[in-house]
Amino acid sequence: MPPPSGGVSIHIKRLSKLIEKDFEIDYIDESRNVKVNYFNIRSYNLIQYFKKVIKADLIYIHSGTTLQRVFHIASGKIFAKKIIVTLHAYPFVKKMIQKKIDEFFFNWANLVISVNNEILNNISLNKEKCLVKHAFLPPDLEIETELPGYLKEWITKEKNIGKYIICANAIRIDIFDGLDLYGLDMCIRVAKSLNNSHSPVSFVFNVSSLEKNKDLYLKYERLIKELNLVDNFLLINEELSFVNLILESDIVVRPTATDGDALTVREALFLGKKIIASDVVSRPAETILFKSRDLHDFENKIKYAISLNSKFSYPKINEDIEEYKDFYSQFINSVMSSK
Repeated sequence: MPPPSGGVSIHIKRLSKLIEKDFEIDYIDESRNVKVNYFNIRSYNLIQYFKKVIKADLIYIHSGTTLQRVFHIASGKIFAKKIIVTLHAYPFVKKMIQKKIDEFFFNWANLVISVNNEILNNISLNKEKCLVKHAFLPPDLEIETELPGYLKEWITKEKNIGKYIICANAIRIDIFDGLDLYGLDMCIRVAKSLNNSHSPVSFVFNVSSLEKNKDLYLKYERLIKELNLVDNFLLINEELSFVNLILESDIVVRPTATDGDALTVREALFLGKKIIASDVVSRPAETILFKSRDLHDFENKIKYAISLNSKFSYPKINEDIEEYKDFYSQFINSVMSSK
């Protein structure tokens, strides 16, 4: 559960809100950010953990690590509970023995949901109990928090001098296969290049949590100063509404080195914004793609997005919310009633 606010935690928060009238929901939080209101697995209180499992009819797993997923699946199996596993991401390169262990435990689940086809193509599972469904759920703008005052002032100032606002985010600074997972380094480098060519852009990049790689975050802060980008690259560490940041921006970027089905991409499209993303996985058709880690292509796609004269129309907010609610309630009830 948030905070920090990443794609998976936002999905869980919105899904819980969506189905709370149909089901009684309890939580086992895995975040390093321990909250008073939620039991956290890092407390290692196995008695309380197993009490929750025993009380439940269904275990709905969103864990990102193999160990946590296996532990929850095994616990559910021991106590004869229904099990749903959502795979929000899965490494394309994994040792065969590790993959076989994953597949063994995944096949214990009653339903495995994958956020894209690439994940299911990478593992061998009983296709009859697999489902491909992206993780996006519409935001409720009425409960989204206001952006911090200093950020709104900065954006207004930049817009008033003719700048296009480009935003990006990361739950934290992560390294994947030796690369900056969320592409903050790419954003800084492309901002410098665009600045050199006098392109009218300013970046806002938000990192929700500094629980990992804080030193790298501070290194990026120094780099922004060294490159004389302080006036048009705002790197911040805030627990904010990225939905409202998207609404205040002109272009959203997702330059990740790997991905699942990114909430950021679908959120930008839902809110009627131009979205530029790396080509590491299949993206929605409206996404402007650039070749992953290719700075030149990234820059060209930003210039292309700026050049577009067409204005995106805002869709009717929450127009599909009942459809989403029915979808999730129906397949949960289907799993509950299965043998």
